[in-house]
Amino acid sequence: MAAYQRQPVRPQRAWSTQIDGNTVRKAAPEIYIPERREEALPARRAIKRRQQARQMSPAYVLFLSIASVVVLAACIGYLRVQASINSRMSEIQSLEAQLEEMIDLNESARTRIEAASDISQIYRTATEELGMVYPDDSQVIYYDQTEREYVQQYESIPKE
Repeated sequence: MAAYQRQPVRPQRAWSTQIDGNTVRKAAPEIYIPERREEALPARRAIKRRQQARQMSPAYVLFLSIASVVVLAACIGYLRVQASINSRMSEIQSLEAQLEEMIDLNESARTRIEAASDISQIYRTATEELGMVYPDDSQVIYYDQTEREYVQQYESIPKE
């Protein structure tokens, strides 16, 4: 029992052959991995990748050109729709301003008509400003016309 001592736990490395503990395990066979020439390979790979990047197949070029034409057409269509919307909005604003002017004119005309159709105002204007008076009974002539329901001014009024 004295042979076993507790040792601090160390992380095991993959290449380490030392195993802590009281039982001996079989060592894993070491695999020899030759070192690569790291300096020469990236340069060759980089050159090869650059050459592949420069070479595009005609089908890929055709696909990219068709895709760019479609995107360009979509952008032009979007801009046309946007311009149409802007012109319609400005037209709507001008029509709304015109409508407001017409509403104001209509209200002022309605106010004038209401003021002009006030019977007391008409009587006051006729008697005070224009000097009109009510007719005497001798000046009123009654006329009965049975042929039509209303009187036309184009015919002469018969004298009694």
